[in-house]
Amino acid sequence: MENDKTKISFVTANFVGRALNYSLKPFDWGKAGEATQRLFYGESFEEEFSDIMRIISHAGFKMIDLWTPHLDYMKATQDQIQKAKKILESFSLSVRSFAGGFGNSKREVEKCFQLAHVMGAKILAGLLNEKLLEKAYSLCQEHRIRLAFENHPNRETPEKIKELIGDRKDWFGACVDTGWFATFNIDASEAVRELGKSVFHVHLKDIKAVGAHETCALGDGIVNIPAVISALKEIGYDGYLSIEHEPEYHDPMEDVKKSLHRLREWLRK
Repeated sequence: MENDKTKISFVTANFVGRALNYSLKPFDWGKAGEATQRLFYGESFEEEFSDIMRIISHAGFKMIDLWTPHLDYMKATQDQIQKAKKILESFSLSVRSFAGGFGNSKREVEKCFQLAHVMGAKILAGLLNEKLLEKAYSLCQEHRIRLAFENHPNRETPEKIKELIGDRKDWFGACVDTGWFATFNIDASEAVRELGKSVFHVHLKDIKAVGAHETCALGDGIVNIPAVISALKEIGYDGYLSIEHEPEYHDPMEDVKKSLHRLREWLRK
């Protein structure tokens, strides 16, 4: 794994609470995603997309993992897609992956892969309806985009991720979410070793306690991030480390900047 700041990316889902000014109580990811879509798919798209990319760029990032509500594969118009590409270029940002859910029908997953291809993404890192695995495998080969399954609830163990990958290891792999492993009291560094070469992407996330999923700055919680980095080096991982922190009731950027600084320090060791 290179000690290179360009190998660090920003997950735009970090702004999950932004569309509702971090005031949605009780917090609900579905409602927050719907609010984000409403905000982004009206006349305000260009302004809103520019605003978050400006914030990300000014924080020192060059690469993003684009949360699908910020450029929805079923709703984005060709005009919005072209505007998004120009905005990214203006801030010297590139898309490494799409993050989120990738469809519950063949049409949806096709549209997702098509948009990811247009935006230059190399990986889809998130969730997919298991009935669409064969279709997704075909689309991976067609668009030369890899699919990395994330260890969210119901897919919380390395074993379950390996079952999804099956014998399709050329295009299917794992997106390690260190926070979700910790939520289920699974050592993320050991999970990395167990998944080995199947690790295609990494969402570095810290949480405050086992059994919950309250995120925090890297190094402020219970996840041993340096141990995860060591495990990634052991397996020869040379992909991106995506900083993920999704506070429900406040802006994430101060914590993200702290995380970025700490991550660069850890990578120098």
